[in-house]
Amino acid sequence: MSPPGFSFSLGLSSSGSNARGQLATGDTEDAREFKPCMFHDYPSGQLPEGTTAIANVVCGANHTVALLARHGGQELWGCGDGRRGQLGPSYTRGLSTEAGSSTVFRPLSLRLEGLENYAPRLVAAGWETSYVVFSCQNKSDVLISMGADDFGDLGVGGLKGVSAEGQSLHRVPLLSTFPDASSRQDDVLAAQALNAGPHHVVCVLRLTSAEGSVTEAVVGWGTARHGQLGDATAGSHRPTAYYDSPHVVALDGIVQAFGPITRAALGNQHTVFLHSSGNISGIGSNRKSQREGLDTVHDVEDVACTWNGTYAIVRDRVTDQVVATGSNYHGQLGRETVQPCTTLERVDFPIPTASHKIVKLACGSEHVLCVLEVESEGTTRKEVWGWGWNEHGNLGIGTTDDARVPIRICPLRGAESDVQVVDVWGGNGTSWMLLER
Repeated sequence: MSPPGFSFSLGLSSSGSNARGQLATGDTEDAREFKPCMFHDYPSGQLPEGTTAIANVVCGANHTVALLARHGGQELWGCGDGRRGQLGPSYTRGLSTEAGSSTVFRPLSLRLEGLENYAPRLVAAGWETSYVVFSCQNKSDVLISMGADDFGDLGVGGLKGVSAEGQSLHRVPLLSTFPDASSRQDDVLAAQALNAGPHHVVCVLRLTSAEGSVTEAVVGWGTARHGQLGDATAGSHRPTAYYDSPHVVALDGIVQAFGPITRAALGNQHTVFLHSSGNISGIGSNRKSQREGLDTVHDVEDVACTWNGTYAIVRDRVTDQVVATGSNYHGQLGRETVQPCTTLERVDFPIPTASHKIVKLACGSEHVLCVLEVESEGTTRKEVWGWGWNEHGNLGIGTTDDARVPIRICPLRGAESDVQVVDVWGGNGTSWMLLER
C-alpha cells in the first residue's frame, strides 16, 4: 500500500525506531506503519528534484545516510543524530546545539581538500560512525570516516577526546595495508565493497599497478575480540580487542578453497564473505550458531547478516530460497518457533516455491526483509515480506509483535495496484522501502 503523502513516481518510506528522528518522518515518534520520508525543502513523500534512484540506505544507532542518484551523479543525505559527527561536521550547523538532530533528510556537505572532482560511490554506517568511499575516474578511491571512535571505529589510528572525533572528516589509510605502500603512489586503489557492523568494518580492495598487475585484499578495523577480523595476532594467545587502523584480514586458506571475495556482510561479532564461486565463508563468533553450516551452501547469490544471524539467497536452476542460521529469540529464522536452532535451514514463504523469485535480501539488527517477484494469474509483481524482531514496529505491519514466520508487508490486501516495490533496506530497528507509482 502506498503510504499517504506520495504523489510522485518515486518515494521513500520508513518504519520502526525513531528516537532521534532517524526515520526522517518529521517527528521522533516510532512508526508502526510505513510513513513517507521527508527531505529538506521538499514536500513530505517527495524525493529531491532530479532523483532517479536511491543507491543505498545505511543506518547507525540513531542516524541514517541515503545515497541518492541525482542529476547524473550521486549525493549524500542524512537524518537523525549527528552529535558525534557521524553525519559530518557541517550537519549540525543551523540545528539546535542541544538537539544535534534533524527529523528530515538534509544534504551532507563533506568537503575535503583534494576531493573536488570526487563523488560518493559507496556508503556504510556503524553504531555512531559513518563511512563514504569517494571515487574519481583513473584515480585511487578515498575512504572517509566520520563520527565516534569508540573501538577504533574511525580506522585512523585512534583519536583523543570526543571533540576530536566530531569536528573532522578522516581519511582512512587503506593503501598502508599493502607492502611497499610508499612506492605505490602511482597505483590505482579501488574499493570493491564496503560493509560495517555496529563496531567493525570490512573493505574489499583491488590495487592495480601502473604495469597492470592486480593485487586483491580484504582489510578491516574496529572490534576484533571474537575473531571477526581474523585470528589473533601471531604469537599471541590473547585475541586482539580491536584494531584502530586498517588491518589485513588473513583469508588465504579460505580464498584458495572458495575463490576471490566479492563482498562481505557483518553481524555484531561475526563476518561472512561471498565468494565468486557462489560459496560463502565466515569468521568470528559462532556462539549463537551464526556461522553454522555456511561451508555447505552453494549457488549463493547474496548474503546478509543480522547482529547474530546469517542469511543467504541460494539460486539454482530450479528454485530460489533463503537459508538462515543464528539467533532465533525473536523468530528471526522464520521457523514458527523461538527455540534455539543450531542448524542452517531454509526459510519457507507461505506461497508456492515455483511461483516466486527472490530479488533482494536485507537484514536489520534482528529482523529480515525480502523482495519477492511473484507470478500469479499471468502477471508478475514485487512484494515485500518480513519477519523477526518488531519491538519498535520496524516491520511496518501496525503492531509491535514479533513475526515468527514471513509475513507480507507490501502490498497489503486491497492496496493500489499501481504501486511497485523498487528496493528495501534494514537498519537498527528500522525498515525502508523505495516505492514507484
